[in-house]
Amino acid sequence: MIATSFETIVLEMGGDLRGPVTDKIIESVCIDSRGASPKTIFFALPGQRTDGHHFLQDAFRNGAAAAVVSKTMLDSITVNADWPLIVVSSPLRSLQLLAKWYRHMAFSKVLAITGSNGKTIVKDALKAIFAGQGIVASPGSYNSQLGLPLAVLSGDKQGTMAILEVGISKPGEMAILEDIISPDFGVLTNIGMAHFESFGSREAIAQEKMFLFNQIAEEGWVLLPANESSIIELVKQLRCKIEFVGSDRQRLSLSPISLVEDGHLLRLSVSDHNTSYDIHVKTRSREIISDLHFAAYAAHLLGVSLEDIASAFDQYHPSPTRMELWSSPGGIRIINDTHSADPISVHAALRTAALSAPQAEKKIFAFAGMRELGTYSEKEHFQVGVQAGECGFTHLFLVGNGNNKSTSDGYMTKQPNGSVVTVNNPDELKNYLAPLLRSGDIVLFKGPRNWGMDRAARELLGNIAQRCLWIDLAAIEGNLATFHRHCDGNVKIIAMLKALAYGTELVDLAFWMARLGIHQIGVSSTSEGIAVRKTGVEQDIFIFLPYSDEVDSLLRYHLTPIVYSVELFAAFSEALKETDSILDVHLKVNTGMNRLGVEPEIALDVARRIRASGTMRLTGICTHFAAADDPKHDDFTREQIFVFDRVLEQLRADGFDGLQIHAANTSATVRFPRAHYNTVRIGIGLYGIYPSEAVQQAINLRLAIGLTSRISSIKDYPIGSTIGYGRSYTAEHNLRAGVVNFGYDDGLPWRPDGGGHVLVEGNVAKILGRVSMDQVMVDISNLDGVDIGSEVLIYGSHGGHVLRPEDVAKQAGTIPYELLVRIGKRVHRIFLEP
Repeated sequence: MIATSFETIVLEMGGDLRGPVTDKIIESVCIDSRGASPKTIFFALPGQRTDGHHFLQDAFRNGAAAAVVSKTMLDSITVNADWPLIVVSSPLRSLQLLAKWYRHMAFSKVLAITGSNGKTIVKDALKAIFAGQGIVASPGSYNSQLGLPLAVLSGDKQGTMAILEVGISKPGEMAILEDIISPDFGVLTNIGMAHFESFGSREAIAQEKMFLFNQIAEEGWVLLPANESSIIELVKQLRCKIEFVGSDRQRLSLSPISLVEDGHLLRLSVSDHNTSYDIHVKTRSREIISDLHFAAYAAHLLGVSLEDIASAFDQYHPSPTRMELWSSPGGIRIINDTHSADPISVHAALRTAALSAPQAEKKIFAFAGMRELGTYSEKEHFQVGVQAGECGFTHLFLVGNGNNKSTSDGYMTKQPNGSVVTVNNPDELKNYLAPLLRSGDIVLFKGPRNWGMDRAARELLGNIAQRCLWIDLAAIEGNLATFHRHCDGNVKIIAMLKALAYGTELVDLAFWMARLGIHQIGVSSTSEGIAVRKTGVEQDIFIFLPYSDEVDSLLRYHLTPIVYSVELFAAFSEALKETDSILDVHLKVNTGMNRLGVEPEIALDVARRIRASGTMRLTGICTHFAAADDPKHDDFTREQIFVFDRVLEQLRADGFDGLQIHAANTSATVRFPRAHYNTVRIGIGLYGIYPSEAVQQAINLRLAIGLTSRISSIKDYPIGSTIGYGRSYTAEHNLRAGVVNFGYDDGLPWRPDGGGHVLVEGNVAKILGRVSMDQVMVDISNLDGVDIGSEVLIYGSHGGHVLRPEDVAKQAGTIPYELLVRIGKRVHRIFLEP
């Protein structure tokens, strides 16, 4: 949110104040007590499993400025007299009213996207086109009665355009959502059968969705799918301009040319121009290409040039969780498309999977059914089975107790010799599939969101990929909340994702940062910044090691460089003379790190030169601490802070106000509150890893990464046997050793004389001899129940077991930073959603 007075928020929501009146400025709302902070209002909402009113104490303990509660709950909850409460009839309705006010206060225009499928893909593609231009877009799939208000309130800049998803599940909901966002433009992707049971007909679904566009003014427009019979009469009720995507008269075309190895080659063109662009998108799904067509068309109507659309889409990859395709080293392919399950998305997934692996040995379709289809359920499930057979799936796994017989019957009409297996739940499915799969096989996972199919797909990949890095996003989210609380909620956090996000996965983690409430990202190079920006990430991106010849890229992708020398300033200034643009920059001051940064004595002069250049705007200033993690050097760190403070005083005296000021890394954030200023930079702390023992003693973080492999071979060796290169280990007794497919190419430090250990199924197993390029031997002599395929934790946290990376690094004579950034490319990165 834009900073807003508490009084204004109460006025716009209505309700009665109980307890003390706070004079705090509010900058966000939350519905999870773990996300509360001193500038946040907590809304106590009822949920499917619990009620937010039961977490009021947690919210205020975490620093919430106030809470919105239902008056019907006051008699059943314990309330502290010191808590500022806003008592209302319905916290959800009050949240919606606040969002309605905020939409008109904050946004200049709103583009609303609805449809049975494809809303998020269209929105994310538009984010990629408008990346860095300050638009607001729905986080994830925030499109419901609750999600849409939260999406609206996530905007933190005034006068921006918003691109918002709008979803419904029952009649009457669209009127509420339309009233909140009052769209100026609209997109309808399609009319399917999602939530059919609530509506009874496609026509009723169409009428509800089209209601979103009824009040769009004549100067506005709506994009509609061509050849959709259910909207023909409804179109006549609209006042705005109408464009049909896919019609013969469409102005913008996005047409498939050919399949390529990892996607499609497409041609982008406009009817009244001779220019066209061939672009490569990383998807084989015709449905996703159709969604990209809607996004490109909408961008064109909003004034984006064809060249810029083509640039944004070339090498474009749909957002994570949108039909992820994984390949194991053994040649097994897994397609994870578990975000939704309705007839349109299921048929699309089957077609895409068939295109992705036409020569697969076994094609396996793991299907958890579709929900809310009412009287059409049997028919639609039968058709899914028919198409699975037509697409050549050799095995059908039906999960749960849905309309399995209908799906099976349809499948058998096309594959009478096919295999049909019914399992009770996703865990049982995973256990069936793991021993069945061989090189060349493909598995498509499809099922309703939040039904466990996504987890089963990811865990199956862990079973067959051998080398996996598990990234727990819930743990990262919790660590961010911990840092916010530690800083009293009064600072912004820059998530430092240097070195490919510390060896995790830069693009995916940057994508998730927005969903976790982080609006600023730091990377090393301009190329890293471009890779992040091309995914549609809207956050501010700071480039800490820019080169002098990268001005065009910095401007094009709306990146903010850190100016760390007079020479870099001069080069930027000269290059910018040939443009009509102004480049926002931050200035780095060397306060004792003695690596990069202008000297304190000339910092004011350089800042003045930036201001006078007419081509650059100074928006921030920073420094870097040399030893904030080590108590032995605390006096030196305090001296660095003192030097930096003197520079800040000079800048303020010279009229430099409103600068973003950042100095503290993870260690300084934890150990030196004086260095918080208005922004801190968190890197390795995101993952719950401590830079030093002193940091560990001062804050409690949750370990968010786990590096795993598996036992691939087991052999017995008599006493006196030597093991590995250089015969560096000699068996002191008869032993049983396991071979683990993980070596120094994967990131395990090379140890010349052995030492160190891993955990095999949670038990300590000593490393024997030297670590090889892609294998390591471990002692399993005294471990029961260990067999080929047993899971090995190299370090981190996974499966309830923990082996601290700090300890592994210490044994190897290195630091945990190096452990992470050395993780090899063949290690599969698997993100566990919060």
